Amino acid sequence: MVVESIPVVDFSDFKSNPKKVAQEVFEACKSIGFFYMINHDLPKQDIDKAFELSKQYFDLPSEEKHWILRIKDKATIKIDIFLFVGRGFNFRNFENGKPFAPLPELFQNNADFLQKFSEDCHATAMQVLESFAIALEIPEEKGGRSFFAKSHVYEGSAEVLRFLKYPRGGEATYKEPVRAGAHSDYGSITLLFQKDVPGLEVQASRTQWISAPLIPGAIIVNVGDQMELWTNGLLKSTKHRVTFLPEHNHLDRYSMPFFVHPNDNVPLAPVPSKYVDQSVTLDENGHIYTAGEHLRSRLDATYDYKQ
Repeated sequence: MVVESIPVVDFSDFKSNPKKVAQEVFEACKSIGFFYMINHDLPKQDIDKAFELSKQYFDLPSEEKHWILRIKDKATIKIDIFLFVGRGFNFRNFENGKPFAPLPELFQNNADFLQKFSEDCHATAMQVLESFAIALEIPEEKGGRSFFAKSHVYEGSAEVLRFLKYPRGGEATYKEPVRAGAHSDYGSITLLFQKDVPGLEVQASRTQWISAPLIPGAIIVNVGDQMELWTNGLLKSTKHRVTFLPEHNHLDRYSMPFFVHPNDNVPLAPVPSKYVDQSVTLDENGHIYTAGEHLRSRLDATYDYKQ
């Protein structure tokens, strides 16, 4: 069956009726691998402030932004990926109350807010992962509803909050209508915040492309490659892309993904669930991938680092 739209899941009842919400999340992620999360706990004013900081940063003179190219850490470098026609800035999770890497002055002056926003994104993601564990009926002795949360400790993880800008301009400027080529995400899940201008498309049921229109206040959630591997293909990591739309002629497009990753030492052995095939996927050396090994192999295959 071809999925023709992205499901909407209301999290307002998550605390009072978690099984109902978890089942809706489960059904969405088994089919299309995407859903809209509405009535979540992230305040609108915080999302708006993060977008405003993003805009302020990208409006800075070039010389105040290019210094980031000299940072060689894979999680902080400015990169062009997936035929990405835009600009980006990555934040790793804060550690001991401090940024993972030096920040431009604008962001350093707002470090307390950025840390709280990053932590709140992580907490929101943990609700989604808890939904997975509930729906998968993971036995208590194997971790129960906390199975995934225990593997996603905030500090020391490879999670990334990314500010993105797709500059306005005519379609001819970009040679082709795809502004960020088809790709899947590496981690367990991704939270995506969109504002004002749409453009995201999802490869529904691995065949046709469908649009992901803006829903005010909603977060788009998608399954990543590591979660698909962890569940032996039960939950789907679906390709998606950003395409040129007429409004991009005169409007910049901003978005903010929060990429969620298990901690590096977590083995991606099949999740202990009666719904998950328990056959094991081994790497070329005959052992089970850890999350860190899987991530590094994907980064090495994808990124072209500035020296």
